[in-house]
Amino acid sequence: MGYAPADTVVINGRLVDVNTGTVREEGVAIKNGRIAAVGDVEYTRGAETHTIDAEGRFLVPGLVDPHLHQWHTYMNSTVFAAANLLHGTTAVCDGFYGHAILSGVRAVRFFVDELKATPVKPLFVAPVLCYTQNRVLGIPASPNAPSIGDLYEMLDWDETVGVEETGYELLLEPELRDLELLAFFEAALAKGAVISGHGAGLPDDRSVNGFLAAGVTNNHELIARAETRRQAELGLIALIREGASCSDTREAAQAVTADGLDSRAFLLCPDVVTTREMFDVGQQDECIRAAIRNGLTPMQAIQMSTIQPAEHLRVGHDVGVIAAGRYADIVLVDDLEDFSVRAVIANGEPVVEDGRLLWAAAQPDYPPWLYETMNVAREPGSDDFRVAAVGEQAQVRVIVVTDGSLESHEAVETLRVVDGHVQADPERGINKIAMIDRVFGNGEIGVGFVRGFGLREGAIGTSANVFNQNVVVVGTSDEDLAAAANAIIDLKGGFVAVRNGKVEADFPTPLNGIVSDLGFDDSKARIDGLLGAWRTYGCELRTPQINLEFVTLVTIPRLRISTRGLALFEGGSFRFVETVVG
Repeated sequence: MGYAPADTVVINGRLVDVNTGTVREEGVAIKNGRIAAVGDVEYTRGAETHTIDAEGRFLVPGLVDPHLHQWHTYMNSTVFAAANLLHGTTAVCDGFYGHAILSGVRAVRFFVDELKATPVKPLFVAPVLCYTQNRVLGIPASPNAPSIGDLYEMLDWDETVGVEETGYELLLEPELRDLELLAFFEAALAKGAVISGHGAGLPDDRSVNGFLAAGVTNNHELIARAETRRQAELGLIALIREGASCSDTREAAQAVTADGLDSRAFLLCPDVVTTREMFDVGQQDECIRAAIRNGLTPMQAIQMSTIQPAEHLRVGHDVGVIAAGRYADIVLVDDLEDFSVRAVIANGEPVVEDGRLLWAAAQPDYPPWLYETMNVAREPGSDDFRVAAVGEQAQVRVIVVTDGSLESHEAVETLRVVDGHVQADPERGINKIAMIDRVFGNGEIGVGFVRGFGLREGAIGTSANVFNQNVVVVGTSDEDLAAAANAIIDLKGGFVAVRNGKVEADFPTPLNGIVSDLGFDDSKARIDGLLGAWRTYGCELRTPQINLEFVTLVTIPRLRISTRGLALFEGGSFRFVETVVG
C-alpha cells in the first residue's frame, strides 16, 4: 500500500505470469522477504530501498521441485541448497528416507533443519519408504528405521505437506494390504496432506482407481505415452521425470504434445539427480529444458515447475507464483527457450548473480552419531569374494546392467574356474559384484557377477544404495574388491576407486554413510576426481554411481545383488537364486 518503503524493487523485467500464462513488463516490490506488490512499484521506493535492474530479463517464479531424493545427490543439505539455488530451485519436496533408514527420526529432523537454515524451502513428506522398505519381499527393514508411530509424529511437523511415495502392493494386494498404513493415510488425509505414489507398472484401470481411492494423488513412475495419458485421464497427477538414468520426458510428454491433454494435469520432476549433474547440468531447470526440447511450450514447462507443483502440494499461498504475499523467490533468465539461469532472488535477497553464488553457505556442526553407521561385523578379505565351482568351467548367472535404465536383466555365461573358484572375465566385460552388510552387523556378504560396468582393471564401490544402504563393490579381482570394501568402511562411508590394492580416488560420504560433510568446492572436485578414475578403469556408463546404487534394488526387474546373494524379481514375485547354475 506504500505505507512503508520496500526493502527491494525489481524493475525493467518481463514477468512470467504463470497464473494466466502471459508475459508482461512489470515491477516487483519486496518487503521482509515476501512480495509486497507487482506492477508500477515506483510508489514503494524509499531512500533506503535497494533497486535491482533486470535489464529486460524474464522474471520467473522460484522453481518448485515436486519430487526429489536429496540423499541420492550424496550432498549435505547446505551444499545441496547451494547447487539448487544456482539452478533456480527455491523449494524442494523430499522425505529424506535414506537417512531415516539408517538413523531414524532424529536424522530426518537434522537434515530438514539444515535445509531450513538455507534459502531453499523444504516441503517435507513423511518418509513412508523407510517403513515399507523391502517388506513385500520378506526382507527385514533396518532396525533403525522409523515405526508407523514415528510417521504419525512426523506428520505433525510444521514443514510437512504430505506423505512420500508409496507403492501400490501394500495398498491393493489382498494378501499384502497393510491396514496400519491405510489408517495412517486416513490420518494424513484428515490433516489435508498430499499422498504421493510410486506406481511403477500399475497394471490396469482397476488398480489405478484403487490407488486413487486409497488417497494417492500422483505418480512419477510413468515411462510410456499410453500409461501417462490414461492415468492422467483417471485423475492421477502425472509427474514427468527427467533425472539420472530416467529420461522419461520424450515418451511421457506426448500425452500433452500428441494426445492433446491439458498440461495442468502434469508436473515435471527429476526424482534422482547425480552429484555431477546437480552441479553442472541442473535439476528442475533441466526438466524444463527437456520438456521444451520435447515439444512443450516454455510457459507450459515453467507452469509445470512452479505454480502447478505448488498448488498440488497445497503451498501455492507461499510459493510458485510472483504475486503479492508469496515469498520473494525470483529467477532471472535471458531466454525462456534455453532457460539458462542468470540470477536468483530467494526470500527477497540476491543469492545468485551472473552464475555466481552470492549466498554464504555455512554448514552446521554434524553430530558424532551421524558418523557411526558402518556396522560391519568383520573386515572383509579376498576369500569372502570367491565363488566356488567344480571343473574347469561353470555356467553362471550374470546381472546385466543397461546404460540409461534402472532395470537389470539376467544372462547365463560360461566362465573359467581356477583352483575351484569362478573367475571374472574383464575382457568380455564381466566383473564381480558383492554386497556387504553394514546395517544389521550380521556379517552377510553376497557375491555374484555383473556385466555393464565394463571395468578392465581395479574396483569401484559405494555405501549408498536404495533401501539397503550396504557396501557394494564391483571389480576385476577379489583382492581389489576387498581393498575397496575396506576403504569404504575406513571412510565411514563413501565412494572409492581402487587399483592394485591402492585407493586412487575417493569421495567420502560419512554422514550416515550416504552424504558428504565436505563443502561445495571440495565436493565438486572430489566427485570429478572419482568419476575420472572410474573412467580410466573402463567404466563408460553415463551415471555409473546410480547404476551401482540401483543394481541392489530388488523391487525392480530383474536380477539384483543382495547380502544373501542374487535376488530375482519377475512377474511380481521374488526369490533368491544361485549364482552357479551348472
